[in-house]
Amino acid sequence: MNNETMQKGSREETGRYTDQGLQLSIDTSTESMTVALSRGDTLLCEILSKAERNHSLYLVPSIHKIMNEAGVKPRDLSAVAVGVGPGSYTGIRIGVTVAKTYAWTHKLALLGVSTLEAIALGGAHASAAEGAGVKLNAIPSVTGQGTGAWIVPLIDARRGQVFTGLYAAGDGWSGLVKDGIRLMSSWTEQLFERLEDTDGTPGRIIFTGELELHREAIAAFAGKWSGKVEVRPYALGARAVAELGRQRWQRGELEDVHGLVPNYTQLAEAEAKLLAAKKC
Repeated sequence: MNNETMQKGSREETGRYTDQGLQLSIDTSTESMTVALSRGDTLLCEILSKAERNHSLYLVPSIHKIMNEAGVKPRDLSAVAVGVGPGSYTGIRIGVTVAKTYAWTHKLALLGVSTLEAIALGGAHASAAEGAGVKLNAIPSVTGQGTGAWIVPLIDARRGQVFTGLYAAGDGWSGLVKDGIRLMSSWTEQLFERLEDTDGTPGRIIFTGELELHREAIAAFAGKWSGKVEVRPYALGARAVAELGRQRWQRGELEDVHGLVPNYTQLAEAEAKLLAAKKC
């Protein structure tokens, strides 16, 4: 069977997982704009750029660049994974819109991934390997370290608030507390209470993501808990989106191109003010 026939077969079965399928992965929910290209469990290329207010200018050129470097064209892709938030309202919208457009135009499997889950996985992963040919094996790495861990991803949401959730790595990888926006001071109290109410506490707790403005709250939490607390600043790389997206693809958990809705968590400030004014 020649390459043309193989490509034709994959197009006719849009969405079906193939171990050698090319997957584009993107996230623009944070100050980092990141794009990755992978085949199966192998990372081919990755771009990470901090240009929060210019995601709309650089995302599509970055996609073109990464595919040119890998020598592939949009018609060669089989799936696109996208971080759906929470995070920057405008940023999420840019990434999801581009991913939906690619999926619709090129008949690709569309995979929605929690941005916070990707931060949790990427931040918890101990490997510092970079470059092409890296295996997307963060999940088996973080779940195979012998001691259970809770991972707390953070995206700063201003005014003492964070977008956050709680994930666990132990016998497997799972979510414990749903993604949302919370006051950091209250969130650390909730985490401490959860620890007290939980049988068999984790061997360590990892705070990761955008930590700079919340170090005082993390330090106060660490002072109260007798266990190990790790602080790992982390700028999201699309390789984590790729791995989580690939898992969803394997399980057949595809998004409807027209039905995928970003997880904004809260209204943009301008929209919130407009709605408040209408109620007056």
